[in-house]
Amino acid sequence: MNTIALAQLTEQAERARNEAAQLLANERQNKQKIAAQLQTLQGYRHEYRIQLQRQLLNGLAPATIATYQQFLRSLDHAINQAQQALQQQTNKADQVQQLWIEKQQRLQSFTTLGERQQQVIRKQALQREQKLADELTTTMYARRLQLAKEGV
Repeated sequence: MNTIALAQLTEQAERARNEAAQLLANERQNKQKIAAQLQTLQGYRHEYRIQLQRQLLNGLAPATIATYQQFLRSLDHAINQAQQALQQQTNKADQVQQLWIEKQQRLQSFTTLGERQQQVIRKQALQREQKLADELTTTMYARRLQLAKEGV
């Protein structure tokens, strides 16, 4: 594979990996927001349940108890929806993480290929230099022999 084409493929793979990383960061941030919302709802429910228990000890009208219970059911429903949303977002973040892993592996493949290609180029350059040095040494030795024969 030619060096320019490999460099272009590596650059494209790096861009794709960076885009996947940004997407993964966004999905994780969304997951954290949903988890925080869920925690807030659970906190409200806990506080409201404690408030209801305290007021039950003081005695409450049946209509007020019904109102509290209805509100707790509404909170339970909202918590259930938030839990489902968190699970969906977790799945989505996991899928995007897998995508990022694939993009990272592709980039690493091109990077490794490029490193190997550079090693081959360096080895070939060293071989050329060695060949030139050997030829120069041979030429100089042949001249000395020629000069020695001529008596110079």
